[in-house]
Amino acid sequence: MRIGIDASRANRAKKTGVEWYAWHIIQGLKEHLPASVEVVLYTDEPLSGPLAELPEQWSEKVLGWPPKRLWTQVRMSIEMLMNPPDVLFIPAHVFPFIHPKKTVMMIHDIASVRFPEAYSFFERWYSLCMSRRALKKLWKIITPSTFTKQELAALLPQSQSRISVIHHGFDEAYEQKISWQRREKIMKKYNITKPFLLSVGRLEAKKNTRTILHAFTQVKKEYDLQLVLVGKPGYGYTQVQKTLARHKHRGDIIQPGWVAQDDMPILMAGASVFVFPSFYEGFGIPVLEAMAAGTPVVTSKGTSLEEVAGDAALHVDPQSPKAIANAICTLIENDAQRKRITKKGKERVHSFSWNKCARLTAEVLLDSKM
Repeated sequence: MRIGIDASRANRAKKTGVEWYAWHIIQGLKEHLPASVEVVLYTDEPLSGPLAELPEQWSEKVLGWPPKRLWTQVRMSIEMLMNPPDVLFIPAHVFPFIHPKKTVMMIHDIASVRFPEAYSFFERWYSLCMSRRALKKLWKIITPSTFTKQELAALLPQSQSRISVIHHGFDEAYEQKISWQRREKIMKKYNITKPFLLSVGRLEAKKNTRTILHAFTQVKKEYDLQLVLVGKPGYGYTQVQKTLARHKHRGDIIQPGWVAQDDMPILMAGASVFVFPSFYEGFGIPVLEAMAAGTPVVTSKGTSLEEVAGDAALHVDPQSPKAIANAICTLIENDAQRKRITKKGKERVHSFSWNKCARLTAEVLLDSKM
């Protein structure tokens, strides 16, 4: 049996959510796929780092011929036509038009359908087209949450039997003890000089960045904190920029952009509160990372975030800066509530792991009954 995996997203140098999922799942499948199974990792550039350390029966195939754009639809399609694997696994949203009958894809969310204003016209059209086509054509679909499965089933009810829910995991580096010296070094690196709130994700409408900024204004009336916004600009960043430019406490708002993975556990553990009132998430890995780090979480009602965080976070109306600010202040001033949320988070996070995610994914890929 030969399994092909699109490793192009996992191989990116600056990874965010989807890229980290692809990286972790490939690393986990190295442990959970039998040695008798041949695995080919398709990539647009040579693999690097631990991703390039391949078990026996594993190989990489660099599909490096022109054109560089539309890699999935051109180069991957040609490869599938000429030399298809028995099973193709796509860890991200987009699969090649030409693909094996047994193709499995992870659909992380359908945010472009539910939150269209956060995407360009082409992104909305392409995402919806790919999702609908996947539901109609692909052998199996994996989603990271029951919430996303229900969203997909609403698009095409007859697809429900082919959808498996496999929760994401979290990087165990977030549970590590951090020395005082290392923490101080990172705080200095990012110009953090006060207790701080942390938010992680693209700076855009869907991640609710402007409402976080409005909530911060209210929190500053009570507490002298900084706000650290980790993430690159997203679609519609112009409006975020306008809010930042006129913000009363602009000097206490830190925008480091993309942050190296080694620094993130230290920032997460150092934050007073992790603030993640996103309007729409298919899962929400940063919530697990905050729980693992022992940092209390304020996140949204609705979407998958209630499914992921359960009662181990304070859930708020993401439309309300006042509700977000009140929840943050509660976790700062109410020590009993803070300890309760932190303890529940530490317990809940162990329901999720990349090892479990990879094991269940391997079972889906190896299933030959369909």
